Amino acid sequence: MLKFFRLPAALLSAALVFCAAPPVSAQSGADTLVYATGTDAQTLDPQMINDLPTSRVVMHMHETLVRQDDEGELQPSLATSWEVSPDKLTWTFKLRENVKFHDGTPFNAAAVKATFERMMDPATGSPRRSSLEAVERIDVVDEHTVAIVTKQPYAPLLSQLSAYNLAIMSPAQIEAVGAKYSANPMGTGPYRLQEWNQGESVTLVRNEDYWGDKPALKRIRFNVVPEDSSRVLLLLSGQADVISSIPTVMLDRLTGSKDVKILRKPGYRTVFLGMNMKLKPFDDLRVRQAVAHAVDPKALLDGILKGVGTLGGSIESPKVSGAKELPNYKYDPELARKLLAEAGYPNGFEASFYVPTGRYLMDRVIGQAIQAQLSQVGIKANIQSPEWGAMMTALLKQKDQAQLFILGKGSPTGDPDFTMTLSLMTDERVNASNLSDAELDRMIVAQRSQVDREERIKTLHAIQDRVYELVPHVVLFHEDQLYATRANVEGVRVYPNEFVDFTQARKN
Repeated sequence: MLKFFRLPAALLSAALVFCAAPPVSAQSGADTLVYATGTDAQTLDPQMINDLPTSRVVMHMHETLVRQDDEGELQPSLATSWEVSPDKLTWTFKLRENVKFHDGTPFNAAAVKATFERMMDPATGSPRRSSLEAVERIDVVDEHTVAIVTKQPYAPLLSQLSAYNLAIMSPAQIEAVGAKYSANPMGTGPYRLQEWNQGESVTLVRNEDYWGDKPALKRIRFNVVPEDSSRVLLLLSGQADVISSIPTVMLDRLTGSKDVKILRKPGYRTVFLGMNMKLKPFDDLRVRQAVAHAVDPKALLDGILKGVGTLGGSIESPKVSGAKELPNYKYDPELARKLLAEAGYPNGFEASFYVPTGRYLMDRVIGQAIQAQLSQVGIKANIQSPEWGAMMTALLKQKDQAQLFILGKGSPTGDPDFTMTLSLMTDERVNASNLSDAELDRMIVAQRSQVDREERIKTLHAIQDRVYELVPHVVLFHEDQLYATRANVEGVRVYPNEFVDFTQARKN
C-alpha cells in the first residue's frame, strides 16, 4: 500500500519540475495582489453561496452584522452592539452609522430588513434559506436600530448572523436587478467588483468610500487555477502572490524557499467520502459499513497529506464548538468483504465516484488512493472529475448521478447548527448523501432552542453518534488549511471558517 501512495507524489513532483506554468499575466504590480485558487466563484450573490471558496470573493465586497475574527471569536461589524430580551426571543441590534453601499445608498435598519426578508422568501430560492428559519420577523425600530424576533429561543443566533449568506445587500440594488444581483453586487465591504471573467478570474477594486480602515492594496485578482502543480509554479515564478491548497508533497521544498512563506491553520472543515443513500447499493447499511471498513484514512493522511490534518470519525471538526471525539471506522478489508457478501454483493460492484480537483488538499490524489483501496474489496469506483460548479450541480441539484463522492463540511459560523441543518436534515439542499432519519431531524431541531450550554452539547453529541451509526459517509480527515505566499507579502489572515482575508495585506 505504501508504494501506491508514493507513486502520485513522485508523479506530481515530476510535473512540478517539467511542466510549464499556464499562460497568465506577468508579475502583478505593488498595488495588486494575485491569489491563485483552485475553483471559480459560483455566484456573487451572498444568499446563493453553497461553498466557501466563493465566500472568499463575496465577503471582500459584503459585510455581516457580526463577524468572526481570525481566532473564531465574534466581533461587531455592521452592528456595533446588541442585547437580548429576558424571554430570549427578541435580539436588538444597534447599527453602525455613516456607512454606504457601493451604489451610494445608505446602510440602515431598512437594509437589514430587506436583505433578511429576501433570504426568507421562498421565491428567492436560496439554498441557505433555513439559516433564518428560526426568525419570526424583522422589525425596524429606528434608522439605526433593528430587532430580530425569533419563534422560540435560538441559541446560535449570533453565530448564524456571522455567516456569509447573511451578508447585508443594498435594497436599491435588490429592487433594481432582482435575481441578477450576482452580476452586479452592491455591499458595504472594503472592495467592490471590477470584473468577473467566469471560469478565469474575478478582479476586485478598493472601495474608496469604505467606512473603516481602507485596504493598502488597490486590487485583488482571484485567478482560477485548478491544478495543484500549476499554482505552485505560479507562486515560485512570482506570477501569483498567494496560492491555496498547496500540495503536501511540495511542502518541504516550499518551506525551504527564501521566496515563499507557508500559512497553516486548523479549521472547521471535515473532508469525507460520501455515499448517496437513495441510490443502490448504498441504500443498504451493510454496504455503507463495508465501504467504511475498506477505506484507511490513516494511510491517506500519513502517506499523501504528510500528516497535514487530524484523524477522527465525527462529521464535526474538533475546532467546532460542541464537537464529539469519535474514532475512525476500523480499517478491515476482510470485514468489508464479509459485509458485501451479506448484502448480496460477494463479487463487489461498480459505482460512479465524483472527485474534485483543486478544492481540497490533494483531492484528486486522495480520490485515486480511495479508488485503489475500494478495489481491494471488489468495489470498482469509476472516477469522474467535472469542474467544481458542475460537480456541485450533480451532488446538490440532480442528486441521481453520483453514488460515491468526496466532499467537505465546513462551518461559516463555528457553530454546528448551520451546516448540521443543511447537510444532515431530510431534504435539505446540501444533503448530498440524501440522509433521512426522523430521530436525527428531531434532535437537530431540538438543539437550536437549548440555551443551556450543557444540555445543548449533550444533544449535539447524540446527533454525531446517530450520524456515525447511519454511515452516510466515511470521515477521511479534519483538514488543516494550507496556503503559501510570496515572501514580500504581509498581512494575509486565514480564519478557522476558511475565510482568507486580504483587507490588511500589503506587498513590500
